Amino acid sequence: MQGKRWLLAGAAVATSTICYTATYRSWRQKEISRLAAGSSLIETRLGLIEYSWSGKGPVVLIVHGSPGGYDMGQAFARLFGRTQFSYLAISRPGYLRTPIETAPTPEEQADLYAALLDELHIDRVSVLGISGGGPSAIQFALRHAERCSGLVMISGVTQHYSEREIWRTYSPFKRIFRQIYNKVIALDSVIYLALPFASLQPAGAAATDLVRTALLYSQRKRGYDNDMEQFEKITNYPLWNIDVPTFIVHGTGDDEVMFADAELLASQAPQAQLMVIPNGSHMAFYTHASIVMPALEEFLLRAAGTQNSH
Repeated sequence: MQGKRWLLAGAAVATSTICYTATYRSWRQKEISRLAAGSSLIETRLGLIEYSWSGKGPVVLIVHGSPGGYDMGQAFARLFGRTQFSYLAISRPGYLRTPIETAPTPEEQADLYAALLDELHIDRVSVLGISGGGPSAIQFALRHAERCSGLVMISGVTQHYSEREIWRTYSPFKRIFRQIYNKVIALDSVIYLALPFASLQPAGAAATDLVRTALLYSQRKRGYDNDMEQFEKITNYPLWNIDVPTFIVHGTGDDEVMFADAELLASQAPQAQLMVIPNGSHMAFYTHASIVMPALEEFLLRAAGTQNSH
């Protein structure tokens, strides 16, 4: 009888595993198709770039973090309560379908954004940099000020950044945990298991979309590795030359991009406004969306002025 029970238990486990595997593979293929269908590729004078453009109103160019892709920009856009803007979400070089060779440096990426605007016949945008999207967003404001209505930094990198240096400040336990977390979160099977829980969070649709931006890490890794290399090369950006209204959101408890990055930009950019989230994490824009997003909408509307809609 004992042997029979083990046999039945083994059969149940095998059946469950087969069903899970089949379901997971089907889901993953659908996600691959969804990502490909949700964006367009366009050839600019500086090379190919992947983008998604939605909504109606003043244009907000959303520059995703590290890792990420155009889908992170879409996920961020869903946090806005009203669709009074149009959102131009891009995949930076090395992410998803934008070739790394197109524009490896933040400066080149900023020029690529301007070339994209040329192709889409967009005169001016507000540029919103999330986390690792910060350097190229800053460069866009510096290099293409005539096309930039405003600069927004969301937990953004504004100066020299080294993940290795930051990790050295962690306790041994936290360092090990972060290493394990980074490896686990890069597994699509983990994303598959996490999505049902994400949908239960506040602003569940946006939370689900944010979790999905970790999907297909193999198609984002080149961009991430390039970001880490480029960010370590940053010395001092001339932040005092940013000649556009600037809105900064950062949590004081952010242990991925330090609060000092926000303080530096706020102290040097002439028209900077800093929104401090006490004890807020790197995801403070989401955990405190009820106060962040209304303030951000108000800023973007002021910055937009006579910006054209599409």
